[in-house]
Amino acid sequence: MTKHKPAMTRREFIAWGARFLLLGGLASLVTRHGSERRKTQDVCTDPKGYCRTCSALDYCGHPTARSFKAAVKREESRS
Repeated sequence: MTKHKPAMTRREFIAWGARFLLLGGLASLVTRHGSERRKTQDVCTDPKGYCRTCSALDYCGHPTARSFKAAVKREESRS
């Protein structure tokens, strides 16, 4: 009879599973953090600088755009 060692013990399997779970969580956090930073960049695309008609207003981080979005929010809360 030949004795062979099992490919992976239960304890090793759980340890590897935990490592992959932590690695996946870390990758998720890095991806989310990167997309948040990209989301609020200065991306002014309107040549005249009008925020109301700009297509990039939702994710623009330009100070003028942030001020405009805050003013719009205040106006909506008053109504």
